Amino acid sequence: MEVYLFNMTNPDFVKELSLLSIDEENSKRNISKSYSNEVMAVCISDKMPIGIDLEKRVERSPETINHFMDKFTTFQIKNKPMEADEEWFYKAWTAMESYFKLMGDGFGTPKDFILDLEEKCIWQEGRKAAWLKHVVIGEFILCLCSDRVFLKEELQVINKISL
Repeated sequence: MEVYLFNMTNPDFVKELSLLSIDEENSKRNISKSYSNEVMAVCISDKMPIGIDLEKRVERSPETINHFMDKFTTFQIKNKPMEADEEWFYKAWTAMESYFKLMGDGFGTPKDFILDLEEKCIWQEGRKAAWLKHVVIGEFILCLCSDRVFLKEELQVINKISL
């Protein structure tokens, strides 16, 4: 599984991205992408379905974090803290979005799941339905989500930007 980080303002961005999409030998690759500011993350896996979310970490107000915890999330969060900090917020947000991308329905994904950041998984109907891995790269955090267990060691990050 490979994650590529691109600076979308780089003149060679489109060329580099198009080279990733050409692979006659493996037409069953799973590809997921995410944007944050001028950076794009693309994850390619030939072994499993994958969803990715990338966020640039910026200071968030307590009101923003509370809005996410109390009003925005219509799914359950296991062991939700009484007072969440930015680290928790970014892990929860990227986990949610990467799961939505894995499912392929975006925000239309049914909200009948439980996000479990401690066990790094998504629960559905009493069983683990997806697994999460968070990676911090400079000022960015990304989350990968798959319906299969995978190890961080299986992940190769190819950084095409300077952070």
